[in-house]
Amino acid sequence: MAKEFPAAGGTAFEGLQTPGQVDPRQDRSLTLRFFGLIHYKAISHLTGSLDYVLIVAASILVGVGYHLVILGNVPNLMPYLGAGNIVAALFVLGAASVGNYSPSAIVSARGQVRSITMIWSLALLSLTMFLFLTKAGPDFSRGTITSFGLLGLVLLLGLHLWISVSLKNALARGTISGDRAITIGDSDSVMALSQVSILQKAGAREIRRYLLPPFNGSGYADGLRVIEEAIQFTQSNNVDCVLLALQWNDERRRNLICERLQILPIPVLLLPDQHVLSIFSRARLTREFTVELQRPPLAPTELALKRILDLVFASALLVALAPLFFFVGMLIKLESSGPVIFSQQRKGFNGRKFTIFKFRTMNVLEDGHGILQARRNDPRVTRVGRILRTTSIDELPQLINVLRGQMSLVGPRPHAIAHDDGYAKQIANYAFRQHVKPGLTGWAQINGFRGATFQLEMMERRVGCDLWYIKNWSLWLDLRILVLTCFKVLLDRNAY
Repeated sequence: MAKEFPAAGGTAFEGLQTPGQVDPRQDRSLTLRFFGLIHYKAISHLTGSLDYVLIVAASILVGVGYHLVILGNVPNLMPYLGAGNIVAALFVLGAASVGNYSPSAIVSARGQVRSITMIWSLALLSLTMFLFLTKAGPDFSRGTITSFGLLGLVLLLGLHLWISVSLKNALARGTISGDRAITIGDSDSVMALSQVSILQKAGAREIRRYLLPPFNGSGYADGLRVIEEAIQFTQSNNVDCVLLALQWNDERRRNLICERLQILPIPVLLLPDQHVLSIFSRARLTREFTVELQRPPLAPTELALKRILDLVFASALLVALAPLFFFVGMLIKLESSGPVIFSQQRKGFNGRKFTIFKFRTMNVLEDGHGILQARRNDPRVTRVGRILRTTSIDELPQLINVLRGQMSLVGPRPHAIAHDDGYAKQIANYAFRQHVKPGLTGWAQINGFRGATFQLEMMERRVGCDLWYIKNWSLWLDLRILVLTCFKVLLDRNAY
């Protein structure tokens, strides 16, 4: 069975309310409002950035203050800017290397005092040795270095203490955001979890949880139904990751769940059970962790690069091809009655439905369970439509789908939902095509698998090309496919 929790922000789903959780919009604390706008996983980057800026500012402030008070003039700021950058880089890299910027470490104010004092002392000592070896001159005296050391340490401790207290309050009041997650697990493990513990363990906000019955007798079939229900919910909603709360020695159930969840293109994280936590507690390793059992096909940086490519090329093409769009629209209207743009439901990333746009090439508008693929000399295809389909000009309105984020320039071609449902039952890995956004063109299309597929073997080979593309994606591969599309797909005769 499933239990619902409020989504990040507390508005998307109705259900159980975590004790102490408040709506950030109703909280008047400026600090809590600020932390309510920050993702839990971004705390480490924010803290590191603030440390760097603060250290550089302290170096400049000490240089200006020392010269004004002692020498009575305004100094050249470049030496102090350079020194501040050196110490800031050393401090931030040192703190990151020992895990000082992980949210769980930031929460521990006492641990922060010890680690900051040690890392700051080492960074300042490194600067002193550098200045001594390079004979830096009168800009850096013992007074400026001592003042810089004391001011920098006080400011760093004050900053980290503020962040630690603010983060604790934000966690306790539920005003900090995280990845949207569903939790699947046995009742004992799941019910022991709170919103705060899930944030600390996985940086996620739970929006729904699914309790699995014991996997014995009739419980096996019931457990499969719960997993399928969780998959359907994930495909229909904006879910960033799946959390598994299981006993680590329950390998059979874990493997079964992971096998079913392979259809989802999102991370699957295993939370530590009580036995594992007790071992780490005895070993004095108190920081929370998760085990990534499944990762998405593209990392966040890769997704960002792909999205930038889509936006740049799609925007430029829409502007450049505007006259062609107008001319094609006039031809379609002059030849037959009906809309210029044909829209149809397709399945995109993670199996989510969207409306795809094409220039109308037929005298029918099919969008249902009984869609027939176009054949050679198909009477439904208009004369203008035949030219558009042969040259793939009919696909160009999908640049709008690319700008809307529903498609990509390169990816597996989306099929009609009726065809999707049929092939998914006949081809084992067919659904894996939806681990990335569908594309205007793809690896399958430039390898000749374009147009109608009346034989199952042809579709299997097309799916094989799509899966190879997903597994071997790179920005250069996308650019290569786009270039080859101009030479192969546009002159192909498989489309009709």
